[in-house]
Amino acid sequence: MKPRSIGMSLVALAATQSSVSALTPASKSDGPIRLLSCVVSGNGKLEAEVDNQTDDAQFCNIRCNYAIAGQTFTHWFDVTIPKRFSGRVGEFDTNGAKAGSYPGDVGTCKKTATH
Repeated sequence: MKPRSIGMSLVALAATQSSVSALTPASKSDGPIRLLSCVVSGNGKLEAEVDNQTDDAQFCNIRCNYAIAGQTFTHWFDVTIPKRFSGRVGEFDTNGAKAGSYPGDVGTCKKTATH
């Protein structure tokens, strides 16, 4: 191999390794029940977008943030998430929150018999 090719290979390898170390660390929302986003629709309704990877329905409490006039507020959902479900759960009228996606967290989840 030519010295230039070796040098380019090392640069590519270093770039790959640095991007791997920049991955987002695991969070509470990385378990079998993941919170993908908290979403406020154009009409001010807040919902939690979730993904359940388990073969069981789960009863979870989920914290979602939202903003009204530049101030951040929090709402907790206590919801049942069906088995192998991906979509939105819960609904809360924010009375005028800015539409968009917001952060949040999955609190505790418990297996439930409800489908």
